[in-house]
Amino acid sequence: MGVEPDRRPGIPLHLRCGEDILPSILAAGIGGDRERWADPLCEGPIHPWTADLDRRRERGVYLAHRYFYAYGEVFLNLGIQDHVVDDAGIYQETVLWLEHDLFDQMILVFLLNRLAPLVKEQKVSLISIDRYPGVERFIGLGQLGPDQLRDLFPTRVVVERDQVAVAARTWKALASPTPKALSGLFKTDLTPLPFLAAALRRYLAEYPSVENGLGRTERMALEAIRDGAGTPAEAFVAVQQREENPYQGDAMFYAIVRDLARGSFPLITSSLPRFASLRDDRLAGAPISLTSTASEVLSGREDWFRIYGVSKWIGGVHFMGPAPTWRWDEGAGKVVDRSRA
Repeated sequence: MGVEPDRRPGIPLHLRCGEDILPSILAAGIGGDRERWADPLCEGPIHPWTADLDRRRERGVYLAHRYFYAYGEVFLNLGIQDHVVDDAGIYQETVLWLEHDLFDQMILVFLLNRLAPLVKEQKVSLISIDRYPGVERFIGLGQLGPDQLRDLFPTRVVVERDQVAVAARTWKALASPTPKALSGLFKTDLTPLPFLAAALRRYLAEYPSVENGLGRTERMALEAIRDGAGTPAEAFVAVQQREENPYQGDAMFYAIVRDLARGSFPLITSSLPRFASLRDDRLAGAPISLTSTASEVLSGREDWFRIYGVSKWIGGVHFMGPAPTWRWDEGAGKVVDRSRA
């Protein structure tokens, strides 16, 4: 016979997409265990994996390569995070602390799928907000102190089955090899997860644009440098100020800067040697400027995918140069199929 896991009667599990508010939850006197689940599913590959091991392997390779991590460490960490979620049933309640932005909403979709059996038992609750009284520009829960989190905790709501149903449809669409299912979600009722529609539109805006092949973050990064940002750190601040709902950490942004500095015809250059291979601590303050090719791309006279021939996964969609089929039309606010053009 197996050993029954220790139960945690009366003890909640607090799940967060990072460690930012976990100390504040403790300081607020909110009881329970505090854990993170923080794979940035808003970028990189998503597939209909048949086993968690396959997902952790592929995501681990992606994260290790993109962020200079040791693969073994990433793989182990992803497994630990999964085991935390799988053991959520031993708690009286699992509380998800996730705000409105793309990073959090993608993780919310994943976790609701994972925690669906507990939702049926009404053991999952959600704190998901896009504003807080007295905070002029609300970006995330990390802006709040212990007293504010203590006041927020009683406002949590029990997750309902219709929210899990929306999450299930969304996860399936994200793993699809074309964006048709994802685009089709906007014709369905997404209101059970009120911030999901805006997050998905922002997700699709990272597709190569019809104008110049740049995703929205790539375009804003180049525009920030053009307008005076002299380092990646300065460009990051400028881009976050322009984002309606900022969702990237600086490491995520710096990875995009590296991409734009690679290839035979890079868009970003620096006086530091091997700039595109620098780790964050050195890259952040490095002097940067745009190349003449960047001006051609920003003006729409050149296409970044044609120049770079990049291979890029966004969810289940694989973009390959020089002319990927699926493009984001910023003016129309939708994905278009260039194969029909």
